[in-house]
Amino acid sequence: NMQVTSGTLGLSTATVKLVGVDGKEHVACAVGTGLVDSAYKAVDVIVNVPVTLLEYSMNAVTEGIDAIATTRVVIRGESNQMFTHALTGETIQTFSGTGAGMDIVVSSVEAYIGALNKMLGF
Repeated sequence: NMQVTSGTLGLSTATVKLVGVDGKEHVACAVGTGLVDSAYKAVDVIVNVPVTLLEYSMNAVTEGIDAIATTRVVIRGESNQMFTHALTGETIQTFSGTGAGMDIVVSSVEAYIGALNKMLGF
């Protein structure tokens, strides 16, 4: 769950609620330079693992005002440590995630959480 607020006179803010692997709900609020930035910062407060956003892209899948957008992000851990995949033996340090929907903020957060889940579960 999340709620975001934006405007020309105020700050962009986001409140995000996530359920952890322990089943507990975690809530955080953050201010950013835009809706996606504030939502990502709120997720970062909950996850508490420093990451760098390397790539962010969004594409419209359909046309019109109610178009569906797909979002893709690529992140890496701040520690710059390399991860070795247990099954393939491949050494990587970046993780990607994708999201889709009519709301670009929701799509963006889905992509970010997807990438974080891959990194944390690796």
